[in-house]
Order: sequence, then structure tokens, then C-alpha cells
Amino acid sequence: MNKKLTSLSLAGVMLLSSASPVFAEAKEAMKETKEPSKVEQLAKDAKEAGKEVAKDAKEAGKEVAKDAKKKITEAKEKVEEKAKKVEKKAEEKAKEVKKEEVKTVDVKATTQKVKLDGKDVVIYGYNIDGYNYFKLRDLAAVLKDSKAKFGVEYKDALVTLTKGADYKVAESDQKEVKAMSKGMLTNDKVMVGDKALTATAYKVDNSNYYKLRDLGKELGFGVGYDEATKSVLLTSGKEVKEEKVAPKLAELKEAVKKELVNEKEVRESEAYKKADDKVKSNFENAVAAAKSLLADEKATAEQFTNELKALVEAKEKLGFKADVKVEEKKDAKAEEKKDAKAEEKKETKEVKDDKKEVKETVKEAK
Repeated sequence: MNKKLTSLSLAGVMLLSSASPVFAEAKEAMKETKEPSKVEQLAKDAKEAGKEVAKDAKEAGKEVAKDAKKKITEAKEKVEEKAKKVEKKAEEKAKEVKKEEVKTVDVKATTQKVKLDGKDVVIYGYNIDGYNYFKLRDLAAVLKDSKAKFGVEYKDALVTLTKGADYKVAESDQKEVKAMSKGMLTNDKVMVGDKALTATAYKVDNSNYYKLRDLGKELGFGVGYDEATKSVLLTSGKEVKEEKVAPKLAELKEAVKKELVNEKEVRESEAYKKADDKVKSNFENAVAAAKSLLADEKATAEQFTNELKALVEAKEKLGFKADVKVEEKKDAKAEEKKDAKAEEKKETKEVKDDKKEVKETVKEAK
């Protein structure tokens, strides 16, 4: 029994010892200094590493985005710069082409006489490559009191011509032009009512000049030519009869030369060989006269017209078709004589009829 008591006493002492404050503190210290497990440490390290990677990735992303933006900006600038260079080069090329197309020509003041419905009118203009050109407003001023009058309006860089409209003469109209100047072809838009005017025009000293014949077709006035007085004839009547303009001297010379080209061919043809002497002689005389006329520097347009007609007729009698069409020029005096004779015949017939009627009346009276 004593032994049992002794064991219990020792056990109690030990229990009390383990429950003492010193022991408790030691145990707590051991708990606090207990190191984390390997798995926990790896997890912790991985977490920290992940944070660092994410941070680095974010920074790297910012740098990449910044570089990408910079490169895009640089590329855009290069494209824009290249586009500007291409555009500039295209503009320079266009200017060069335009400069080549728009060539200036020498123009001189025309001395052409002009008549309106038989009366002399004054209108200043230029002679360009053998043709006479006049300003729209000057022509409007000349026609303002005629049946062919037309109005001229300039608005928004567009000229509009209105048939039958009144025209108020401006101070700048009908001014004498320079003796010599420079001109260039222009395609400035001109409307006749709601229709665009299609005509060759030249810009001279900032004004556009047109041919009378081109304007006459659109505005309703006739344009003719009187060879005797060397005058352009303007007709403002409603029934406009276009008079044929006599061919120019240069054109007639070329026509005669063209008809002489196949001279040898005509002589070698069967038609020529079988023709009678009169037809052959007629052809040879026409050829000789044509060559003589070409050598004459003083030959007139009328002489060439007559000779061309003779040459064409001589060839046609041999069965050769003319290369050019010869239009007979109307002789005003001949036409007047013809009309006078017709009137005389008419009057003579009327007199005869009157005499016949008188005779019949006398006969009936008897």
C-alpha cells in the first residue's frame, strides 16, 4: 500500500510540474518557432514569384504597347510623307502636261469688214490661224437692236446666253483690241439656254473670242461672205439662209495640186487613148493652165476656182471622178440680171395679155 502511494505522489508531482507556467511558456515558444512545412514554403514562394511575374509582364506589356504605338505612328508618318511626295509629283506632272497642252499662239487684230443686214457695223476682233474671232459681248452689242439679239449673263464662273433677250451695252464693249497679242485655246463653259455651246474659243487678254459662224448656228443669225466687198455678212432675219464662204486661196491651191497628182495615170488610161482629140486637148490645156497658175504668185482665188473647175470637168469627160467637189460661186450680179430678165418676161407677158384683151374687147364692140 505504501508503494502505491509513493507512485501516485510522483505522478502528481510530475503533473504539477508539466502544468507549471514555465513549462507552458516553453511549449508556447516551441510552437511559435515551429518552421512551416516544405509544401507551404513552396506555395508561398510560388505565390510571390507569380506576383513578380505578373508585375514584370504588366511592365513588359506597357513597353510593348508603347513600342507598337510608336512604330505605328512612325509607319503612318512615313505613309503620309510618301503620299504627299506622290501627290506633289502627280501635281507637277499634271502641270507639265497642262503646260504642254495649253500653247500660246500669236494673234493680230483683224481688219475684216462686217455688215449686219446690209449695213456696215464696227466690231473688233482677232485673226487666228486665218479665221476671225470676236467677243461674245461685242457681238451682243452689235445685234442688240436686231431680231437676233441675245443676252449675256456671267455668274459663278459660267456664261449664259439667252436668245431674244435684251442686252445692255457696257463701257468695256466695242473697245479696239491690241494690234498684236498672245492667245491660247480655252474650254470655259458657255451655255445657250440650257445647252452647252460647242465651239473653238481662244482666250486673249483674259477675254474669250469665238468664230461668228459657230455662234450663228446656236444663236440664230446667218453668216455669209461677199467676195466683191471682202465683207462678212450677218443676217438677223428669222429665215436665215446660210451663204457659202468662198474657199481660201491656200485651200484652192491644194485642191488644184491634188487634181494634178494622177495626171500620168489619166494619160496612160484606156479612156484617154480612146478619147477624141478634142477631149484630149481639153485635158492637156487644163493641166498646163493649172501648172502655170500654181507658178504665178499673183494668182487670185477666183482664178484658181475657175481653173479647178476646168480641170475637174476635163477629167470627168475622160471618166475620172474628181477628188474634190467644186461648188460654183454665185455671182450676185448674174443673179440680179437673171431676176431682172424673169421680171421683164413677166411684164412682157402681162402686156401681151392686156393687148389681147383689148383686141377682143374692140372686136366684140364692133
